[in-house]
This record gives sequence, C-alpha cells and structure tokens, in this order.
Amino acid sequence: MRVKKIIPIGLLFLILLWWKPLDASACSCVMPPPPEDALDEANVVFSGEVVEIIENKKLFGGSYGKTVHFKVDKAWKGTVESEMVITTGNDDGDCGFSFEKGQNYLVYASISNMYVEGTLSTTICHRTTKISNATEDLNALGEGQEVSSLQEGLVEDETAFPWWIFTIFMLGLVILLIGFRYKKSHKNARS
Repeated sequence: MRVKKIIPIGLLFLILLWWKPLDASACSCVMPPPPEDALDEANVVFSGEVVEIIENKKLFGGSYGKTVHFKVDKAWKGTVESEMVITTGNDDGDCGFSFEKGQNYLVYASISNMYVEGTLSTTICHRTTKISNATEDLNALGEGQEVSSLQEGLVEDETAFPWWIFTIFMLGLVILLIGFRYKKSHKNARS
C-alpha cells in the first residue's frame, strides 16, 4: 500500500526537478549591413503603406507578434504582390519593428519561423525603415519596379502553366481507367 503512494509522489518530484520555465531573451543585434548587402540577405524588398496591423494571439507555443498588411507600390526583390503580409514582434524586446497604420515604409523581409511559422518577417535588425528615413537605401537600391507592371506578367504565367498540366494528367488517368476496364471486360467475356 505504501509503494502505491510513493510512486506518484516520486513521479511528481521528478517532474518538478526537471521542469523549468522557458528561457527569455531580449533582442540584440549589430548595426544593419549596407543597403546592397541587406538586399542580398532579404527574400523580399518592397515599399508600401501599412493598411492594417493585427496582434497575433500566442496559443501554447504558437504564433505571436503582429501581422502587418501593406499596400505595395514598388519592389526591388522577390515575388511581390500589390498587397503583402509580413510578421514582426510586439516591441523592441522581441526584435519587433514598430509599424504605424497609414505610414509608408521600405521593408526588407525574410522567410522565418520567428513569429509565425514560414512567413515573411522583419525585425529591428533589418534595414526596414519609414520611407522618409530611407534616403541612403533608395539611393543605393535605385528606382525599383512599380508593382502593377510586375503583376501583369505574374498573373498570366501563374494561371496558364498549372491548368494545362492538370488537364493532361486527368485525361491520361481517364484513358488508363478506360483501358483497364476494357481489358477486364474482354478477359471476362472470353472466360
């Protein structure tokens, strides 16, 4: 009877012994690289206006930070659409960039799992800045491309390619299915 009481207490003791709170770390980063290097390091570089900021709710180790929606006007790198969504932290403590709705920014973003898994994100360690403070970057990066001209070519290419492959694949499957049924019915007729 005593052993039955000791086992749960022993397990509880072991759990408490190994359990520790999650480590917390403050954000620290070195000076951002020059604009040309930052362009090389980023997956996407664009400028645009913040149209919406949504606070992400952290659920059991899930996403946190903010999701920021942009109306994009120019692009320098990556697949950029007229509306882009990136993630960032809540404040400087978690490297989050403080975006303001209605303001224009030059954004350097990279694919990351830092805030929301597999999303484009930016931090205070990137060269992301208000467009009014981006003179050095804009001089180094050049004009950029208007997003509307990029969109026309992308839409055509993205919709044309997958549909004809899918159609050929489905036709091939139908022909194979008909062939197998035909062979089976002839085999059964001979028996």
